[in-house]
Amino acid sequence: MWPGHRSAHMLRWETTAMYDATALRNDLISALWRGGYISRELRQRSEGTSNSTQRGGYALESTLSYAWGGSFIGLETVRPRLSVSYRDLLGLRYSTDLYRATFFGNADHENDVMHLAPSAYEKVRYQVFGFGVEHKETGSYLMLHAVSGQDLGAAIIAEADLFTATDGRYLRLELDGDHSRSADDGSSGWRSRGIGAALSFRLNTPLHMGKHALDLSLGGEDLGEVYWNDRSLRVKRDTTILYDGIRVDDVLDLDGVLIDGDGLQDTLGLAYTRGGVLRPLPAKLFASLSYDAAFGMRYSAELDYRRLPGYRPHVVVGARHTYRQNAFRAEASFGGFGGWRAGLGAERILCQRLVLELRVPNVIGMVSENARGRAVMLSLGLYW
Repeated sequence: MWPGHRSAHMLRWETTAMYDATALRNDLISALWRGGYISRELRQRSEGTSNSTQRGGYALESTLSYAWGGSFIGLETVRPRLSVSYRDLLGLRYSTDLYRATFFGNADHENDVMHLAPSAYEKVRYQVFGFGVEHKETGSYLMLHAVSGQDLGAAIIAEADLFTATDGRYLRLELDGDHSRSADDGSSGWRSRGIGAALSFRLNTPLHMGKHALDLSLGGEDLGEVYWNDRSLRVKRDTTILYDGIRVDDVLDLDGVLIDGDGLQDTLGLAYTRGGVLRPLPAKLFASLSYDAAFGMRYSAELDYRRLPGYRPHVVVGARHTYRQNAFRAEASFGGFGGWRAGLGAERILCQRLVLELRVPNVIGMVSENARGRAVMLSLGLYW
């Protein structure tokens, strides 16, 4: 029997490391990570094939959960549950002209307008500490979290039209945008710069379809807000900015503007105002339906959405086969920060109580520099 939530104690660790994109290829991401010179040819390959808005993002997450006991405050059907999580997330959507301005400058757009919007990004790093209750039979749970925010950078640019005159000595930027970030006080990156609260839940409902089990699951994660302290910084502008008497070559410091809040602010020459900022967390909603069929097969369909720029509804369909102490999984997915992906996974029971699971949601991305995105998911569960 596969161990699970019906055990008296459940200790589970889950971690995810992934990034995805619609246009940014792995070779460009690798080059940016290493630093140094990036050839024009490499930059051109990730430019995008259309004028539509491109998307990208990453998620670094790790969660440790523990549920135990046979009752809670006299209720025999539920038990207490604790969890602690670390999250570092970034979501991004950007216009093709913003990519061109970032990696090629504006010298090729004399007497022309570059449409740098609509664009948006959000990068947030935080920890959550939760306590709640779990239903012993189904594994459903409800949890309340305290949130410690470490780092925030976010911008929504509704309009940013950059006109460059023919001689390069006159530029006009029509700007309508809002940019916020947490304070850079020179302290350790682990220092809390914001506090908040959040709610997470999962409802598992067993259904019946003939002789085999059908399970429906609905849930939400990090449904809450963080108040970033009064040293936080914000820029809100709806204006026209003129640059006069400067040359077109390197007229803007464009390095990092695509994903760097400081670069964005420095490039546009905008002044921050200090004050507290209340922002929602990048909450995640999800639903899944699984069907246990004959010959050890389980088929599943999953849907999730995360409140981050550039993240679209993410659909995963998979098939899982159990054989003795092992299980193998194949899946296909679409959405999120990227497009189509194919993945593989495996599980193994060790010592009858320890379950190890490894998933690679984007197999081609893990082996090809020409692909867009890489991801790995690892979990370890101990049941006794």
